[in-house]
Amino acid sequence: MVTRPPHATVIKPLARLRPQANPLVLACTAVGALVLAGIAALTLLPVMVMAGVLLVWAALAVVLGGAGIEAMAALERWLETDPRFQR
Repeated sequence: MVTRPPHATVIKPLARLRPQANPLVLACTAVGALVLAGIAALTLLPVMVMAGVLLVWAALAVVLGGAGIEAMAALERWLETDPRFQR
């Protein structure tokens, strides 16, 4: 009498899977991963563009703020030295 090991019943349903289906499952998984990666990249693109825009705006605010302070100082010096504004 031949006895079967207890794990044979677990392996038997897995053996019914056709070998041709395995490459198809792998191909579908690869295509799905590529689609998800593309969606993630397209989702991150506007975020990165907005971060760049905010960085440029912050740099411009610093540069133009310094230029504005220098312009106000030059205007003050001109007002102090111009004889038309002396009393």
